[in-house]
Amino acid sequence: MASRNLRFVQATLGCVALGCAALGLAGCFATRADPPPPILATVAAEEAGKGSVPAEPQAGLDAYAIDLQRIQVDIPRGTVIGEIRKVSPLIHCVGGWGTMTYDRSRNDVRPTEWKDTFHRVMSGHGYRVASSPDNLFEERHDNDVDYILGANIVEMSIDGMVLCDFISALSQGLTGTSRIVVEWQVFDPVKRRVVLREKIEGRFTSDRVMPLDNMLMVKMAFADSVNQLAAKTTMRNLVGAKPDEPGSAGRMADAGPRLPLQRQAASNQPLDMQIERIKAATVLIEVGASGHGSGFIVSPDGLIVTNAHVAGRQRKVRITMASGKTGTAAVLRQDEARDVALLRMDGGGEYPALTIRESPARVAEEVYAIGAPMTKRLGWTVTRGVVSAWRPARPPAQPYDLIQADVAIHGGNSGGPLLDRQGNVVAIAVLGWAMDQTQRNTSLNGFIPILDGLDKLGLDLTGPAVADPPRRVSAGQ
Repeated sequence: MASRNLRFVQATLGCVALGCAALGLAGCFATRADPPPPILATVAAEEAGKGSVPAEPQAGLDAYAIDLQRIQVDIPRGTVIGEIRKVSPLIHCVGGWGTMTYDRSRNDVRPTEWKDTFHRVMSGHGYRVASSPDNLFEERHDNDVDYILGANIVEMSIDGMVLCDFISALSQGLTGTSRIVVEWQVFDPVKRRVVLREKIEGRFTSDRVMPLDNMLMVKMAFADSVNQLAAKTTMRNLVGAKPDEPGSAGRMADAGPRLPLQRQAASNQPLDMQIERIKAATVLIEVGASGHGSGFIVSPDGLIVTNAHVAGRQRKVRITMASGKTGTAAVLRQDEARDVALLRMDGGGEYPALTIRESPARVAEEVYAIGAPMTKRLGWTVTRGVVSAWRPARPPAQPYDLIQADVAIHGGNSGGPLLDRQGNVVAIAVLGWAMDQTQRNTSLNGFIPILDGLDKLGLDLTGPAVADPPRRVSAGQ
């Protein structure tokens, strides 16, 4: 794909660059450089003979969220990367010219500036980019990111000319060209592998006088590389939703037809006598780069209930079973207000499912929670307590009823089941009240009544209760 120059806009007070240098008009030189605006580039058609076409924002590109999380420069220290010359060898000029060598470490870049450029360019093409530089109060949520990008800069060069003040002999600004080669990698945190690699050369030619900042020219070439990545068919196909995918016009719709859920006969065996079966029906859910939560299977065909804040804005999540087997699950629907989400295991198969109890939990009743508190290594931890109280809705802070229990849960338990003494699900773990910012457990924890959660997800218990027969465990468990 042919490279393109990015238009660099800045005030020059109407002066011609060379004339300013000759006349010593220091005020003619720009003192700042604005970041490149959102770019709707010209996309070179990859098929021969089709020329180039304007790249308008593409519908559906915001279906999956992306985030640039790592930038490094893989250029040995001492490498000559360019030459800055004077307008004339006869003009005395102090500083800013000569041979340029790269003298920084691999990770010695200013990631915020580069990421801001990445955000503006990719957003200009219609991509949904996490960590917006325009939102001063945005919290970063790694589980809202579908694809993580890394940029490895393997080549850079500058061929410039320094302009000098005729009177003071001080360097005033630069013109010239820059070049950069970036090896882009796109990582899928669900599949845990790099799913796209692109090596893209970016170029920039300044047609206005730029501030005396050599790396600024390199960053503008980096913007051109980002621009070309955004226009790549491979990138667009990866991040954009296909027409047959849920929510192909953007984020998935929460609404949908109600689904039947076969009613299961309540268990009457003590929980400790069937704990292995219960653990087999609870799952660890991994989202984004490092987030995790819990969930539980409610149907033999692999429907999973968890919290909406666990699933985040993901369309796929990584599932780990108690046996250690892993797989993926699609996010079917969510109700953010009630903080519940419904997933379905990919690949089919039969799964052990937990039984839903249809009578409400009673105050002082003994209950058990299963989940992965704090860290994934503590998955399938079982804790015990009692139902402390029913807390009725108090809008707007608490729009729905909650069950309060003193059973210990921590971050990572979210979405896991709350069970009665016979292993039947009575609620879904959702939150805890902490005394301070240390987030220490205070035995004041909130749970979503299971029937309310299923109702908000559009699930209806149907049919006569059937016993839960022994099932073949699929290869994904």
